[in-house]
This record gives sequence, C-alpha cells and structure tokens, in this order.
Amino acid sequence: MALSRMERAALERLGDTLVPSGGFPEVGASDVGVASEIDRWLDGMAPGPRRAVRAMIVGFDLTPLLSRRPRLFHRLDPSARRDWVSSTAASRFRPRQEALNGLRTLVKLAYASDPRVAAAIGYDGSPLVPVDPAALAPAVTLPVRRHPDLPAEADVDVVIVGSGAGGAVAAETLARAGLSVLVLEEGGAVNREDFTGRPVDRMLALYRDHGLTFTMGSPIISLPMGRVVGGTTVVNSGTCFRTPDAVLRAWTARGLPGVAPDDMAPWFDTVEDVLGVQPVPEEVLGANGEVFRRGADALGLSGGPIPRNIRGCHGHGQCAFGCPVDAKQAMHVSYLPRAVDAGAAIFAHVRARRVWVEDGRAVGVIADVHDPDGGRRAGELRVRARATVLAAGAIYTPALLLRQRLARSSGQLGRNLVIHPGAGTTACFGEDLEAWRGTMQSYHVDERLDDGILLEATFPPPGVGYSAGALPGKVSDKELFGLYPRMASCGSIVSDGGNGRVRPLGRDGVLIGYRLSDDDARKVVEGVALAAEIYLAAGAEAVYPMLPGVTSVSSKTEVEAIRSARFKASELHLSAYHPMGTARMGADPARSVVDPWGAVWDVPGLSILDASVLPSSTHVNPQVTIMAMVARSAARLADSLT
Repeated sequence: MALSRMERAALERLGDTLVPSGGFPEVGASDVGVASEIDRWLDGMAPGPRRAVRAMIVGFDLTPLLSRRPRLFHRLDPSARRDWVSSTAASRFRPRQEALNGLRTLVKLAYASDPRVAAAIGYDGSPLVPVDPAALAPAVTLPVRRHPDLPAEADVDVVIVGSGAGGAVAAETLARAGLSVLVLEEGGAVNREDFTGRPVDRMLALYRDHGLTFTMGSPIISLPMGRVVGGTTVVNSGTCFRTPDAVLRAWTARGLPGVAPDDMAPWFDTVEDVLGVQPVPEEVLGANGEVFRRGADALGLSGGPIPRNIRGCHGHGQCAFGCPVDAKQAMHVSYLPRAVDAGAAIFAHVRARRVWVEDGRAVGVIADVHDPDGGRRAGELRVRARATVLAAGAIYTPALLLRQRLARSSGQLGRNLVIHPGAGTTACFGEDLEAWRGTMQSYHVDERLDDGILLEATFPPPGVGYSAGALPGKVSDKELFGLYPRMASCGSIVSDGGNGRVRPLGRDGVLIGYRLSDDDARKVVEGVALAAEIYLAAGAEAVYPMLPGVTSVSSKTEVEAIRSARFKASELHLSAYHPMGTARMGADPARSVVDPWGAVWDVPGLSILDASVLPSSTHVNPQVTIMAMVARSAARLADSLT
C-alpha cells in the first residue's frame, strides 16, 4: 500500500468529517472504504503525483499544530475536526486551503464512485438515447506498434512528436501528400472497448498525472490533459467552435499572412467535414442544456447548442472520459485512421527525450521506449527524418526545447501561456433533472464573448468537477450529493492575457507557473454572476457560485452584490483546460518562436504544429483552431518536401 499508518488515519478522519454516515445517502466515507480506495489509486500512480498527494495528506494533518490547541488532525475529536475543516475552507492561508481542496476532491471521487452511492442518487451512467449494440459499427482500432515490437532506429520523411489535435492533423496531411510519416506518442492506444466501468478509473488511466496536473502560482489551478494516442481530444468534451473573426483579424494585424477569416474558412470547412461537426442534437441536449437555454432565452441572451465533433451521439454524458460508442470524433477515430490509411505509422509508449541536431539543423528525434506494462524504460529509439515536427502541446513542446536549450533566440519560448481559466456554477432546482443524462457539454451563451467570457452548460459524472463539488459556505459535501439529481451546472471560459510560463523541472518534469491577473479575475466573477442570473431566470431555487464567502444566491439583488464585491484573484477556485501560446508564431523573429507557418526561426528542419504556436487566446475552445492552423501549416510543409 502507498500510505503510511498515520497518513491513512488522517485520510480516514477527513473522509468521515466530509462525508459522515447517516442522512442521505445513508452510507459515509468509512462505509464505502474511501481511504482504501484512494490508497489503491496511489499505489498505481507515478511517483510524482503519489508524492504530491501524500504531501497534501501530511501537510493537512499537521496544520492544527499551528492552532491554539495543537494536535494532529487525525487525533482531534469529531467536533474539533469539523471546526478545523470549516475554518480551513475560510482560511486566507493558501497552502492550508489548497491541501484541503485537493484532498476533498479525492474523497469526493472515491465516495461518488462507489456503486452504493451512485445507486442512492440515481446515477447509472446510462445514455439519454438507448444504444442497440448490434447497430454499432465495429470499434475503431488503430494498428499501433509498441515495445517489444519496435526497432532501435527508423528513417522517415517526417517524424511527429505527439498524436493530439496538432500531431494527428499534421500526420494525415503529410502522409496524404505521399511522405513517410512516423508519429511518436508517450501514452498508449485505446478504443471504445476500454471506455467501460467508472469514469474515475478512466480518468486515472487516460489523463496525464492521473488528472492531477496543476499550475503553480496565484491561485493554483487544475489543468487536466490527456496522455493517450489521440491526445487530449480523447478526453475532452468535443466542443468545436471556429476561431472568432475578431481574433483572426487581430492575428492578421500582427502581420500573420493567410489567417484572415476568408483565408481560414476552407481549412475550417475541411476540419469540420472530417469531424462531422454539428450543433448538439435536441434528442441528446439533456436537462442540463435545456434549463440553461430556458434561462438564457428568458434573459434574451445570445447562445445555442454547442457545435461538437459527433456522429451518432447517444448522450452518455461521459465525453471527458472516452466515448463508449465512438460518437465523439476524437483523433483516434478520425484523423489518425486517415493518416494510417495514407501510410503513416504510430509508435506508442515512446517519450521524446531530445531533438536530434546536427550542425545546427534538426535531423530527427531521440526517444525513450517504455514497457507498456510496467512503465519502465526499455530502450532507445533514434528516428532520422527530413523534417521534425513537435506537437506535444503547449506544456510539453516548450519544456522539451527548453531542456535542450533550443529555439530560445527570441526569449519567448515557454512564456505567454494562456489557459482559459474559469469557474463552475451549480444550481439546484425544485424537481429532479438527472442532468448527467445527455451530452456532457451541451449549450453555450456567448453574449459576453467580446469581453472574453463564454459560458458552457457542462455536467460531469458525480464527484467529478463542480457538479456536486466542494462548494463554499454551510452546505456540506453530504448534502450536495443528496441534491445531485436536482442540480444543473455550467462552466465559464475566460479569455486570459497569457500570464503563465512553462519551465522544465528535472529530467522529465515540468513547472507550470501562472498568475491570474486582476482583470481576468473580474471576468471570472462576471461569468459566475451571469451564470447565476441565467439559472435564476430558469427557475432555480438556489445557485451556488463557488466564490469565497458566498454560500448561495437566490435573487437578482444577491447577484448584483457579487458583481460589486471585491474578490482577490488568489482566493478563486478555478480550473482550466486550454493551454496555448508558449511558442507563439509571428512575423518578427525577435518576438516569436516560429514563423507564420510553424517553422522554428533558429532551428532549420524543425516545426511546431500544436497549440503552442497560437499567438493569443482564441476566446473559445481551441480544438478546431489548432486543427485548422496545423492543416494550413502542414500543407505548406508538405509542399516543401515533395
């Protein structure tokens, strides 16, 4: 087991405090073995995340030693433990509060994932539209190679590091041009048959750091990313907005050619055609989308069903944990099969260690091969290529180059990190909604998009995210799970100013620094206030805004009080899902990392084709932007190689 006796005792006492026995649901944390379940998870985690969780447990257990009656948390009596948890939630000492937030998230996950709890609140994971297994097409299975079926050397026209939105489109474009293409992916291959069972188990298996990736700074922000063939597209919500024209015009004004709205339209058309992008159909919108639309319509707000990459969606509400019917057209069922059909090869469980450079020119990649069963390093792969493409995303692409001290002439590599921070807003209605049934991310309100605020109705499975989250105030975690069937929720996307920075840490680690600006914090609060207005207009009995010091709101007056209040950026409880901008493109080598087509200015033979190159925030979910921009750049690269 991963936990010491003292750590386990601290976790058990915290679980009993947050989710005691009795009431509804009747079972508590001890009844369902929350501590044992978390211990099991930790036993299967990589050393880094495991150490982080253990540090949170020990740190929180020690915090009462600073009080007037110093004792370890697990040695306090039940009443004192409840008081300490309450005071910690309201504490201005961030490390103490963040430790509780992190542990509370794990307790929620373990508790809500137990079949007895799920049954009590009515969650069974069934889709809104029944599935006839006999009517489904065969599961898409990619011919992916892995250890021990890998060579020690390879020689290709193009090697691509990463298989997500950027790498998959680049692979398809280049292979279709007749070039030999090899895609290297650190994660493993999956198909829909792997997307069964509990969402939490899939999260632990498919997300980088088992879903425990965070920015460090003020505040600490959850930043989950996929680690699997197909990248984060396998575990995102499938939202597919085009880049707003205003953003494209701003990029054009910076001197970027070929990115004006009319120039990009054909690239968007192609991407959307491959992905089957369409607004969420009415039959799978679900109650969560319906109540959000009802409130938006009552207020006369602009919005609509979210455009998504779907074919045959049944509304399982589990998009962020892999689609169990291949309806979501993630890269492993869309672009990567097309790339393989055109001749591309995919190697899995291969981690790029360095760009292979000779005489100042990139000539390939040197990578570590890992045993897919134990995860241990099993060998080295040296790939020589005419062109080298990095598509490992806005966190790991710059980290790889910074570790090797490449592409640094402008001083911009790893800087300008945009993440689209946002907060969840949850509402409780007078009737059962079963809002988990239907498309997970269903309806949007873009009334304030020009101001950098986008709202999206999103309802994750129980215990995950903010649908039954650790809300501030007097509502207990146990009460929240009891209210779960009557809840609706949405998340905000804030277009931020690029205040983050990526740095390599040790041999393989990455430090993601981020500071939320006061202006972006105001956008977050305004997004929460707007969401509260929408839910109240839809008939909600109470809205839980996840803001410090605010238990709930139930009137327009209380919403306006939120708008007029001053919340510190460091006090906000946020998550983010869209890292971009850390190797931005531009027309001036002194101010950008790559040229307008993704070629690294100071390393011939090397291109970056992923979210790193986006010059600024996209204002919307960036998946389609990444794919269209990469298709544009990859076509030019193909022309230069053929």
